[in-house]
Amino acid sequence: MLTLTSVVSRAVLIFTIALSAFVLTSPPADAASTPSSLSVQPSSGAVGSVVTVRSTGNCYPIVFGPAGNLGNASSLGYSAVLRYVIPDFVGEPAVPVTVGNYAFGESCATDGSPFVVTNVVVPFRVTALAPPTRFVGMTSTPDGQGYWLAQRGGGVYSYGNAGFFGSLPGLDLTPAAPITGIADTADGRGYWLVGADGGVFAFGDATFHGSLPGIGVKPTDPIVGIAATRDGGGYWLIGADGGVFAFGDAPYCNVLFVSSSPPTPPGVFVGWIPSVGIAAYPGSVGYATVIASGSAEVTPLPGYACTPGVVVSGPYDMSTGLSDNVLDLDGLITGIAVSQTGHDLWLVGSDGGVFAPQVAAPVSNAPSTQAPFFGSLPDSGINPVAPIVAITASPDGGGYWLLGADGGVFAFGDADFYGSAAP
Repeated sequence: MLTLTSVVSRAVLIFTIALSAFVLTSPPADAASTPSSLSVQPSSGAVGSVVTVRSTGNCYPIVFGPAGNLGNASSLGYSAVLRYVIPDFVGEPAVPVTVGNYAFGESCATDGSPFVVTNVVVPFRVTALAPPTRFVGMTSTPDGQGYWLAQRGGGVYSYGNAGFFGSLPGLDLTPAAPITGIADTADGRGYWLVGADGGVFAFGDATFHGSLPGIGVKPTDPIVGIAATRDGGGYWLIGADGGVFAFGDAPYCNVLFVSSSPPTPPGVFVGWIPSVGIAAYPGSVGYATVIASGSAEVTPLPGYACTPGVVVSGPYDMSTGLSDNVLDLDGLITGIAVSQTGHDLWLVGSDGGVFAPQVAAPVSNAPSTQAPFFGSLPDSGINPVAPIVAITASPDGGGYWLLGADGGVFAFGDADFYGSAAP
């Protein structure tokens, strides 16, 4: 069975993750009298490298995109100091980042009337693409006594009791698009890899249930993650635009909401915030997704059936949380994890910051849950050598692992350390 749907509203949360640092994408009120400035250090680097962006003033969220075309850019949100990882693609529809000239920009507004916008732009040079050895995903064995790490080129590393069942380099295969995620089978005897084009590769006892190239579909935006149903009978792929593709027995149950957004003043840079990950809930009933600013969707709501095709017309109450809200983050969100019990959900940022948020549904009879916090890299005084790209929860929800782009693994709570690929 194949259920294929890629239309999703970018403005609505089915679950609202209530994090303390949400702010609307508008100029900070307390910065109205501060002179505007924007700086980026270093001023050049490869895809996957980390830069520090500093902003002051009465400014709209910072964006990153092609030089001379910041109308098609990705939004970083508003933060005084932000650790930013140069991405593989920017904008909507997505444009691959190549070697060449790019820019950071922000729109700064005058206080009072008339409303005047001044755009501040800082040039940036992309010097190289990310190598195939860069790590992109992680998943643990069912008993939590091992884990697998996956690379852009399809390389797989296994640790603890995680068995090695093959890799793309081992088959002398080069994926048509970089690998972006990995998911394991229910018995831990196999795994799937997914590429940015939606290509799926099955190893061990993982069953191939289909792929986007196999059905002649080219996703509007790159696929950024994969999550498998607990029985291994299917899997979900998520695109950077939030579109979800369901294969096998994986149900598509994302509800489409239509919502209005406040008008954007003329001349303002409007960035787009991509989805960055997907995690399966137990029982094969649904999944959670997250965008880089930290806004998440969980479908279906606990106790509710999966109802494909339901459309609720908007606008809806902004108190439930628009995805236009952004976090004042030190590093944008790069991953999401859900415990096998389904009661806990965690997010991780590129700096290794972990968010264990309260999750509350915008309906009165749905439960509210709070995931336990087991620590983070900033909390431990650790500045990772490479950006953190993924988080995986231990089976009982008593801990989690973080994965760095260099293959470094960091364990918290009851998640044991079994080794890493970091130099």
